[in-house]
Amino acid sequence: MTTTPQHIPQSLDNQETSSEEKPQAIHTAQSVTQRPIWELIVEIGEQIPDEEWANVPSDASINYKYYLYGTPKKNG
Repeated sequence: MTTTPQHIPQSLDNQETSSEEKPQAIHTAQSVTQRPIWELIVEIGEQIPDEEWANVPSDASINYKYYLYGTPKKNG
């Protein structure tokens, strides 16, 4: 005899979802993300102190694999 764990639904048909719930969820997600992504990036970057930005290597964008994984540096 096999048993299905209680947290796994037997069938997707058994799950009831209201059609009114989905648009509300989508609307909520859209209202949160109405700002462009670059504005969010700038906002997050402004929260980092200047002393920490000074520690970022000037070649980090070129040699990110070196800094993350230890691969050989590229000349750039």
